[in-house]
Amino acid sequence: MMQQKNTIEVDIILDVLKKAVETFPASTFVNSLLKQYQERGSLSKKQLEGLHSKASKIQGIAPGKLATLQAIILRKPT
Repeated sequence: MMQQKNTIEVDIILDVLKKAVETFPASTFVNSLLKQYQERGSLSKKQLEGLHSKASKIQGIAPGKLATLQAIILRKPT
């Protein structure tokens, strides 16, 4: 009998987006990114760079999440 691994899917982009919307509720940019991410399931490299820039200003955001977001951006084709 094969043992099933419990894998918890972590969506760093969604986590960062939610935190950004929480921190900047009036930001049209952040809200539109969240909407687009929920509809399409992805964001462009430029959008992710904008999100990273916004997220860097959030007090108390986990540095690991910013680093992971940066890694995702670097993997995207230019």
